[in-house]
Amino acid sequence: MSIVLVHLYPRELGINGDVGNVMALRKRAEWRGLPLEVHDHEVGGELPASAHLVHIGSGPVSGQDAVRDDLASITPALRGWADAGVPFLAIAGGWQLLGAELVGLDGTAVSGPGILPSRATLTTGRRVGEVVADSRLGEIAGFENHGASIELLDDAQSFARVTHREGHGPVDEGVIAGHRVGTNLHGPLLPMNPAWADWFLDAAAQLAGLSPAAPAPALALVDERAAQSRAAVRGRLGA
Repeated sequence: MSIVLVHLYPRELGINGDVGNVMALRKRAEWRGLPLEVHDHEVGGELPASAHLVHIGSGPVSGQDAVRDDLASITPALRGWADAGVPFLAIAGGWQLLGAELVGLDGTAVSGPGILPSRATLTTGRRVGEVVADSRLGEIAGFENHGASIELLDDAQSFARVTHREGHGPVDEGVIAGHRVGTNLHGPLLPMNPAWADWFLDAAAQLAGLSPAAPAPALALVDERAAQSRAAVRGRLGA
């Protein structure tokens, strides 16, 4: 038995280094003795019969448009996985696509699968820069690059509270609902904040009926380097 990680649309939605999240999950699973299989789902492809973890990265509006019809066709499967407790990690544009609704620059609203309880509205302005935030697993850091305002629905909780950012004040960031997370943080998110990588892996392993082994020595070194990266971001922001 292996953890099945479904990576949605890596060609169209893989900018800002978000594929690094999948790489981090793959390596951390290896170092923790958890067999993991990555299934790249492309437009027109078939989903696996089951999944234990889903990742979707970010991409421009053209990339989102390219996958929209296929996303609609697989929405029943995605909803079924979400209802069964499968963890989802959706980054920026991917988060916009998995929400309940996406409003374009022309005001046209397109319904989404509602995997994440949020509504996104594209804007002409962008927020770009490094971020330090507080999350339920402690301090995190990353890089935001997005042009959308997002409303959380159904009393949803934010993923983190930004404490320091470039050119903007504190603000809530992202959304979390069960084990489903949407966020605008790149970096990539999981290599820089490995506590969250392990959080996703633990939930996926439980669904797959797997238990982690003793961690490999490489984990301590990687975690220390991630801590140094976060400290560097704090330093640059004067946090």
